[in-house]
Amino acid sequence: MLRLLPRSRMGVLTGILLLLWVLKTFLLPSSTRQALPAGVRLLWDLLTLLLAIPAVYYSWKLSGVIRRKLLWRLRRRLVLAHVFIGVIPVLLIVVILWIAGLLFYYQFSYYLIENQIGIHAGQLHAFGLSLSAELQHAWSGSAPAPAAIQSLLEQDAKYLLGAYPSAAVVVRLWDTATGTKTILGSGNLRTDRLRDYQDPPQWIEGREFSGLVTEDMQPEIYLRPGGESARAAEGRLYLRSLVAGELRPDLLFTIESSVPLNGYLLGRLKAATGQDLLLAEIVQSSGLNVILQDASTLGDRVISSTFEDASGQRAISRLMWSILLYPTSWATGMETERMESEVLFVELSTTKLTQNLFRSESNVGRTILDVLRIVIGFFLAVELISLMIGIALTKSITGAVHSLYRGTEFIRRGDFSHRIVVKSYDQLGALARSFNQMTEYVQTLVKERVQKERLERELEIAKEVQQQLFPRQAPRLERMELTGMCLPARVVSGDYYDFLQLHNGMIGIALGDICGKGISAALLMANLQATLRSNVMNISRNPGDSFAAASAGNSVSQIMALLNQQIYQHTAANKFASLFYAVYDDASLSLTYCNAGHNPPLYFSNDHCRRLETGGTVVGIFADASFEQETVRLQPGDLLLAYTDGIVECVNEYGEEFGEERLIDLVRRHFQMSAAEIQKVLVEEVIGWTYEKERDDDMTLIVGKIR
Repeated sequence: MLRLLPRSRMGVLTGILLLLWVLKTFLLPSSTRQALPAGVRLLWDLLTLLLAIPAVYYSWKLSGVIRRKLLWRLRRRLVLAHVFIGVIPVLLIVVILWIAGLLFYYQFSYYLIENQIGIHAGQLHAFGLSLSAELQHAWSGSAPAPAAIQSLLEQDAKYLLGAYPSAAVVVRLWDTATGTKTILGSGNLRTDRLRDYQDPPQWIEGREFSGLVTEDMQPEIYLRPGGESARAAEGRLYLRSLVAGELRPDLLFTIESSVPLNGYLLGRLKAATGQDLLLAEIVQSSGLNVILQDASTLGDRVISSTFEDASGQRAISRLMWSILLYPTSWATGMETERMESEVLFVELSTTKLTQNLFRSESNVGRTILDVLRIVIGFFLAVELISLMIGIALTKSITGAVHSLYRGTEFIRRGDFSHRIVVKSYDQLGALARSFNQMTEYVQTLVKERVQKERLERELEIAKEVQQQLFPRQAPRLERMELTGMCLPARVVSGDYYDFLQLHNGMIGIALGDICGKGISAALLMANLQATLRSNVMNISRNPGDSFAAASAGNSVSQIMALLNQQIYQHTAANKFASLFYAVYDDASLSLTYCNAGHNPPLYFSNDHCRRLETGGTVVGIFADASFEQETVRLQPGDLLLAYTDGIVECVNEYGEEFGEERLIDLVRRHFQMSAAEIQKVLVEEVIGWTYEKERDDDMTLIVGKIR
């Protein structure tokens, strides 16, 4: 036996395990095995169980041999594929139709039950509205006696109890002037518990309500069958309606009508839907175990049902669907999970559903069945023809694939001069021609890949260079906390922000947005930065003149005008930039600025928000454009927020922009934070708002706050 196994460690192990198994099973008597110590018997059993390891190993090896030897040739694969083509699709379609039928059955049953529950809830609400109208008509503006209202309630409740014998109606009168409350009830109620009646929950807030609820607030006031306790009644399902009104301004009332989801109501649902129903207590399971299960597993948890056997006993052994009603919690107003309330089951009976859908007096059902027979017959005929055509085309396909295989062998050896002989003008011939073209393009693609990698390295270098152009840190000022950041949408950014250190506690603040994206925008951004810094330094270094004095004139607007001329002269006609430039004087707490077509920065002072819009058009379009400046006097606690359009124009998954109003509201809510903390909050909110992983535009932000 050992000679039949491979000479390897696995083969030796398999041989030993087989010998032990043969010895234990056939050669060793059972009496001898029983006489062995318990530990030896256990060890022997474990060793024989280890046979599963070589069984799995050799099964895997055998499947590999089958793939290499039997299925290596394409012709055998195609023959096997044609066999599966005639069987597997049919089986899949049958399974799909079966699953689709089950899903349709569930959805249709759910629709019928929800529709009927809505109808009954509407009738209950109509009763409440009718009783409310009678109360208002009889005692409008007057204070009625409770006995009179009780008499009217009993009279009207007869009609409701006639339709729903287990219904309960509670009328609450509240005199807001004296704070006294009067509770009246009729129907399926415990009158001795009415004094404990709680006011309607706060989530209603005087609104009307009708629908399916789970009673988790005051179950003790309702009568339950069999003398159940309040704890047992908690979580039961009720159809409930609440109507509120007033007899006079200081005398309010509410009418709460409730009908439990019991056997009587299930019977009415069955009469409308034609399906047997079952109502169970809380089902402690999840997933498919509760959606589709045998009703016999519910046991004593079944509360009421609508099906019985011939002897009148409840027929519980049936396969049921669980209808997830998601009722409203009466205490919280939130939808409850199916684990927190009663569960409604519907019998899985396609026969009853078919009887309900296809009436005997209609020919639609027979017509649909005839159409289905025709479709099935046509499908089988098409499958048979497809199988025959597939077998006929196998030889031509295998020949073309063999030629392609030989071609790939030449490519693997690096011979790109080989060409496949094209013998046909069908798709296989087109594939052969494409293969010939591929060999011509391979070296071109290799060269393009090398060039692409070089460009990517250059972009990374450009990114590093651009990062050096941005301020490494904000300047430290005595009376202003200043911070800034830029998040590029691509490798390099077209946004620009800068802090220019002047003298005597004065700094220049610049924020711009270059037209376009990518390398061209980054180059124009570097040019804009160099030009602006040069102009600012030239003006601030004029002998005998301080920048503070120059700022009192038109220095900031002059810098913007000069920058506009320089950008206009040295860039293309379609290149421009929006720019906000300001000079901040820390000694006098003044900000002199000029806005050249940029998103207006936001200036927050106390509860007021102002947009800094004074300036002119964007720079780089008109050579003779004029610009204006404005000086703003700052106060302790004021905040300046400058940003680019990437902040406010980012969109979420619904296409809604973040917007300036949302930005203002966010700043106001975090106004007491420091500038760095406000910047962090804004960036997190904007990034969280953005739906796409790759941003459409650069995001740049400057935050300054007066201490």
